[in-house]
Amino acid sequence: MISATSISSGGMAAASQRFSNAAEQIATIGTSLPSPTQVDLSSSAVQLIESKADFELNTAVLKSTLDTEKRVLDILV
Repeated sequence: MISATSISSGGMAAASQRFSNAAEQIATIGTSLPSPTQVDLSSSAVQLIESKADFELNTAVLKSTLDTEKRVLDILV
């Protein structure tokens, strides 16, 4: 059985990487001064928002999993 803890941790790592990539794209746009037709901040902004939401969702799953495991242990003790 795959643990919800490892799944949510992997999801947080993936969301963090996507956030980092989107932030890097935005930083690159600010330094390289591309032509106006090459600038697309909207997709980078959407990636930032999505990865933040994904990270928050996986954090909530992890917290819920840990709370549930604690309750089960309390019942067994």
